[in-house]
Amino acid sequence: MVFRRLVFSCLVLFLAVSFGTVPAHSALKIGTLPAADSLILHVAADEGLFAEEGLEVELIPFQSALELGAAMRGNALDGHFGDIINVLMQNENGAPQAIVATTSHAMPSIRHFGIVVSPRSTATTLADLEGKEIAVSSATIIDFLLTRLLADEKVADDFLNRQDIRQISVRLQMLLSGRIESALLPEPLLSLVEARGARTILDDRNLDIPLAVIALKGRVTDAPDGRTRVAGFRAALKKAAERINANPEAYRKVMEAKGLLPRDAAVKYVMVRFDMEKTPLGLPRERDMQTFIEWMQQNRMLRQVPAYQDVVCQ
Repeated sequence: MVFRRLVFSCLVLFLAVSFGTVPAHSALKIGTLPAADSLILHVAADEGLFAEEGLEVELIPFQSALELGAAMRGNALDGHFGDIINVLMQNENGAPQAIVATTSHAMPSIRHFGIVVSPRSTATTLADLEGKEIAVSSATIIDFLLTRLLADEKVADDFLNRQDIRQISVRLQMLLSGRIESALLPEPLLSLVEARGARTILDDRNLDIPLAVIALKGRVTDAPDGRTRVAGFRAALKKAAERINANPEAYRKVMEAKGLLPRDAAVKYVMVRFDMEKTPLGLPRERDMQTFIEWMQQNRMLRQVPAYQDVVCQ
């Protein structure tokens, strides 16, 4: 009898590993990036908000989306903080997942991205930059947002001369030294370079699109208790957002400690806030997803068009 039970237990374990299921009470391993709005995950974890919802969540920091994506494809993570482009690419490359929350959405009250010019530049408007070089990271959210910003200003997509500079440290160094005229950067890097003399001439506040999201793998969302876990995950994020919004300055030191806010940018940086209508419980709209999909298809980044319900967990 004992032997038969042992064989049965081993068979259950084998099937769980083979089919990528997650045991009901296992910790959710979530990959994070050093972005300002990832603060919401740290607050939910550190202040016991996930635990209040019956969830064990382990945050695993990454320094680049490339490394994080590899970990997702290698089944080392159950979910991640990132953007819609990453989610769509990972789905196509064999890591099925669905968006469960939006952490930042472009809105008039706070900037998340902007076009900044070098301290050595004389440019004061977008028109002054026509034909000049701008540092971007191609085939990323940065590249996508430049297209959207230019379209919003009713200028051609080739109005600026895009230079693909992958390493953010190199991008910053070239901008500050004047070796490149401008760059498209996220906060808090915008505040960092402004503190060193750079000037932001255009930002994302009028775009009305989701910028950062959290996605969980299908093995989590499709599990028998998937809906319960997703609901608890969202509830914890909502509590975290409410705490941050109630006293954002109280979390400035937390951002510094977590590596989300460079010390040089701390004084100038306007603390992150969460739009409770669209984040963190809000989900990308179908038209939002279509905007990203069309851009990715135009840039030959996406071969198949996924159904909305396959990449957004409602």
